Amino acid sequence: MAEYSICMQPGVLRIIYYTKVLLNILRFVIPILLIIKIVLSFYKGVLDPNDKEIFKKIKGKVIACIIVFLVPTFISLFMKLIEQIMGVDYYNGVSECYEFATLDYIELLETRDLSEEESKYLSDREQKLSEYSKKKLALKKIYESEKNSLEVGTYANNKNMIKCNSGSNYNTNLYNNVRTAGYKTRNGVVAAGLYLSSHIDVHIPYFWSGGHFHSYNGYSDKGDNFMGVPNKWGCQVKMAFGGTESQKNGSPYPFGLDCSGFVAWSIFNGGYYTGDKNQEIYISTSSVPGSIGGIRVSNVSVRNAKGSIKPGDIAYKNGHVGLVVAVSNNGFTVAEERGYKYGLVITEHKYSKSTFTNIVLMDNFYNNYKKGTSLWNGFK
Repeated sequence: MAEYSICMQPGVLRIIYYTKVLLNILRFVIPILLIIKIVLSFYKGVLDPNDKEIFKKIKGKVIACIIVFLVPTFISLFMKLIEQIMGVDYYNGVSECYEFATLDYIELLETRDLSEEESKYLSDREQKLSEYSKKKLALKKIYESEKNSLEVGTYANNKNMIKCNSGSNYNTNLYNNVRTAGYKTRNGVVAAGLYLSSHIDVHIPYFWSGGHFHSYNGYSDKGDNFMGVPNKWGCQVKMAFGGTESQKNGSPYPFGLDCSGFVAWSIFNGGYYTGDKNQEIYISTSSVPGSIGGIRVSNVSVRNAKGSIKPGDIAYKNGHVGLVVAVSNNGFTVAEERGYKYGLVITEHKYSKSTFTNIVLMDNFYNNYKKGTSLWNGFK
């Protein structure tokens, strides 16, 4: 068996892609031409009722249409038959490559080395699979995440709370979304924030001071524990710092993130993490941030933000922040931990009318954060 699945080879996928295009042309164009000829034959038969061969001619063309239209199906069945005879592990599943033979996906394979990264995040069940099956599974996960890594979805119903000790189940898809969007980029940060707010199938609760490098009942909410989706989320944890009217200090609540904790989590999981276990990015909610992580940032009012705002910037109002995840001509979309009643949600805002007052422009941060320092290469 080859070291990599044949579906991982861009050259092979290009051949399959162009074969698909050719087969589709044959499948539709030739029958259309034959149908035209059939219509013309009928027309001729009407004009010349003495033509006794007209129905024989039409019959042959109809049969030809059906055969040509079914050619791709015959080829697919033939390929599967060969795989069964030769053994899928040796043949490497050519027919399975068919769904991956798209120009966008081929370009993704040509520009990114997936094998070493994917091997770090295989579950115990996946580790027992054959090498071919691992590659096939990896391809499907990346193909699926490519569709939604930068698309805004709908946040999970807040009744469907993430279950205690289940967080790590979501890390492979989070990892794939960030990888697809781009590590250590603005888009990677957006992909991380979107995954948690609108692509995950469970609700992430609001927890005052969650994500601010405290310790809760022996759990340290900082460093490597801040990467990925922690198993601690959803567990009952006593509020240990500050507290609000909705979440009293000393009382237990489902653990999660607060508003600035969510934005910091998105930044770190988008690739801006150096591995320093004591590292902290503080995002002020009491005044418009002038610097983040030691890097100066600027801001504009929401009313004047059109033309300068980008996904990955931070939406600010006194006492609250959120992550901008999409921008349009009329306004912008924000992912935000909105409070104990709502948790992590997606909200729409207009430049002319918004609960936020300012947009923190993050270009300088993304271009200069820990410049020259090795940032993260995946979940620890």
